[in-house]
Amino acid sequence: MKDLFEQIEKEQKEMPKLQTISSKVMIKRNLNVYQMVAFVFMAVMIVVGIILGNVFPACGESSRIFAACTKTEYNLSLTLIVWASSFLFSLFIYGLGQIIALLTEISEKIKK
Repeated sequence: MKDLFEQIEKEQKEMPKLQTISSKVMIKRNLNVYQMVAFVFMAVMIVVGIILGNVFPACGESSRIFAACTKTEYNLSLTLIVWASSFLFSLFIYGLGQIIALLTEISEKIKK
């Protein structure tokens, strides 16, 4: 039976250099259609959230006698809800695009 240290030295591989690691990691990825749609959708929904916050204002002050709004304010909660939901939907679409990109890359490697 061999000594454990001799076996480790025999099977030990040289660590890769930093430049080779960074060149492999820094591969520029092209966005596919789903990922571009996710970015465009998020940008559009940011503007839509601001518009909806102005179109549907929140009640700032109400009259005690008539139970009506006397002063309206920007509806920040509606804007944040639209932003959060659009962010989650965009994240889902971007993730779907990333999965498709990875499957395409795997398919290209298999064909070689």
